Amino acid sequence: MSGIKNIFAGRWGIIGVGGAIGILAGGCPGRQLFLAGEGDGDAALFVFGMIFGAGIAHNFGMASTPAGLGPYGIPGLIVGLAVCLFIGFTMRKNIA
Repeated sequence: MSGIKNIFAGRWGIIGVGGAIGILAGGCPGRQLFLAGEGDGDAALFVFGMIFGAGIAHNFGMASTPAGLGPYGIPGLIVGLAVCLFIGFTMRKNIA
């Protein structure tokens, strides 16, 4: 398992869920931060969600450190991506 972990260690940041979340939220996290500052309630909730998610990731060993990936980082990434894909496909507008 350590061989697989070493091969993918540098690539997991590229695969991240941030792009999928940015698409679902209507803009990147930086844009959401500026919109929250302008008084957009949805964007403020998104920013609070990012802070809460960072706390969860650090408490449960999903966050990476300079020493490498957290022990549950890869499974957390896969579950997060699956949740984002589920939300994206089930909450879309019907075309027809």
